[in-house]
Amino acid sequence: MERDNKKRKGDKKMKHTTRAEAVEAALGKYPKARRIAVENATFGQEDSIIFRMNLEQDYALYNWSAQTMSAINYVMRNSSARDEVLA
Repeated sequence: MERDNKKRKGDKKMKHTTRAEAVEAALGKYPKARRIAVENATFGQEDSIIFRMNLEQDYALYNWSAQTMSAINYVMRNSSARDEVLA
């Protein structure tokens, strides 16, 4: 029984090459997200526990919607945001 040949759910996820592409895709997927929050929160960030803790504080402080948080998470999963700053 070969399980390696089966496609997994996560295999179809699209990895965007730039943060800007990922932001545009996220805003298309989550239309009620705040653009400025998504852009600022993801610029030059590395997905780490410290980033996640600060993100939760910002969520509470700025009263971001659930769609804004989902868009930020989408960008962090589907881009190389930190690579843009280091390049």
